[in-house]
Amino acid sequence: MAEQSELGDLPGIPEAARALWRRLVSEPLAAPQELLRELRAYQRALGERSRLSDEVDPALARALADGCTRLVSTIGPATPEAERRVIQAAVRYFVLEDDAEGDFDSVIGLDDDAEVLNAALRHLGREAWSVQTR
Repeated sequence: MAEQSELGDLPGIPEAARALWRRLVSEPLAAPQELLRELRAYQRALGERSRLSDEVDPALARALADGCTRLVSTIGPATPEAERRVIQAAVRYFVLEDDAEGDFDSVIGLDDDAEVLNAALRHLGREAWSVQTR
C-alpha cells in the first residue's frame, strides 16, 4: 500500500477535490464505529433533503452510503494503516456537504463523491463495488 503522501495523489480523484482529499487522507484515524455514526447521520440528512428538494439524487445517495458502509465493514485489526486512511478519507469526503461540488447545490452534487469513492475502490482493488452515476 502507498505511503501517506502518495495517497494524497490517488489516481481518479477529481482535480477540484484533490486539496480536500489530501487533508482528509492525513487526518488522524477514527474508529470504524465513529465512521459508521457519521455515515448514518449524513444518510438521515440526505433523506430529509431529498424529500424537500429534487436537487439530491436519492438512489445515488443510497448507493454512496451503502458503498461507504461496505468499505468500513472491511476494517479489521490487521487492516494496514494506508488502507484505513483511504477508506476513512472516502467516507469523510462523502459526509461533507460542502466538498468540490456541494452535495445539495445541484442534481450533480453527489457526482464528485462518487468519483472519489470509485477512485478509493479502485485503489483498494474493489472495483466491483463501484457506484454508477447518470
